[in-house]
Amino acid sequence: MSSPLEHAVSALNLPPKWRVRVQIRQRRRTLGIEVAPDGSVLLAVPVDADVEEITETLLANVDRVARAVRRRMAGGAEHQLKELVDGEHFSYLGRSYRLRLQEEPEARVRLVDGWLELPVGKGIPAGKRAIINWYTARGERWCKEHVSALASRAGVSVSSVRVRDLGSRWGERRADDSIALHWAVMQMSPPLIELVLAHELTHLRTARHSPLFREQLAMLVPGLEALERQLTVEGQAVWLGHIRGASAQPLISST
Repeated sequence: MSSPLEHAVSALNLPPKWRVRVQIRQRRRTLGIEVAPDGSVLLAVPVDADVEEITETLLANVDRVARAVRRRMAGGAEHQLKELVDGEHFSYLGRSYRLRLQEEPEARVRLVDGWLELPVGKGIPAGKRAIINWYTARGERWCKEHVSALASRAGVSVSSVRVRDLGSRWGERRADDSIALHWAVMQMSPPLIELVLAHELTHLRTARHSPLFREQLAMLVPGLEALERQLTVEGQAVWLGHIRGASAQPLISST
């Protein structure tokens, strides 16, 4: 470690098994703490980060990060690999649906009687994109229906809610006071989706993960700690778009 922030982090006597990296990100306004699949901890910090504030925030979140690191290093549930074949399971709003490939020319991705229907005739990458686009469209509609009431309770106004690929983050507060959710969040149960929404809405009042932030979020989300533990567990099992045997071969229905 070489920067003042890296020196400060190394002096915190964090658990010796933690592999901590500090990364300066131009677009960040607050500290981001990300736990990689190998258990390493990434601190994504803004350019003008205050060393004392960053270290205080990290210390306030040590227990939460430690739980995530332990699960990663213990080889917990990995993000699922899917096959685009009849009968594969995909989750939406906490419920599981089986995939059914459809050969009708006008078919589209949709839920029908407990099945998630996907048009065939396209390559596997195109089929994957179609499902992700379906989650994205469904997610934006769901968020628009639910964010107003939650924002009102939080005492904030939000310019817009977008659903997109956020990499390793479930949610993001943006510089224009809009928020974004990862499309994969839509696989989880509504209370967990609302937790992610509430987290980002709280950032509209309090930028960093301070004790005040935790207090505000807890007032907005009853049973906060239990839901956060549930999010950590379920979050490691959601599908992030990885396809087994991905290729340009066309999809073929078994019916």
